[in-house]
Amino acid sequence: MQLFLVSGRLIQYRVSGGSILRQRSREINLMDSYVCSGYMAALALRQSEYNPQTPSLARHYSDGLEVDDPEEDMLFTIWYRPKRDGAADYVPSLSSKNKLVVFRTRSKVERDMWCWALGCEIENLIRANTEREAKLRDAGGLVKLSDLGE
Repeated sequence: MQLFLVSGRLIQYRVSGGSILRQRSREINLMDSYVCSGYMAALALRQSEYNPQTPSLARHYSDGLEVDDPEEDMLFTIWYRPKRDGAADYVPSLSSKNKLVVFRTRSKVERDMWCWALGCEIENLIRANTEREAKLRDAGGLVKLSDLGE
């Protein structure tokens, strides 16, 4: 798999044994998404996929990278809401379902770079859509002190 961060979206391509990108497999809209890493990301895996007691093994990659980072230090997850077509200002309900995708990187440094880049892109989306964020913030119907007469 190859990942590309492009203007508010994370696009995933499948690479098949050759030199060019073959098939677009997933597009994740980063609006209303959340990224977490480490142990919290490992908890999203099935019990059969992650065991914290398993010792980390040294890995050697063809480009010369050698790491022995624990499994949980190479994971990050993205919780996101599927994009609704034709609804750029759509404000989802607080009870709407999120989707989860787990990514495994080659090292802790690579994971940290992805998390930083995704965090910056999410922040840029929020700053570019301040009116939408205000609607989303008000969607919870929180009671203000001024409404209580105090």
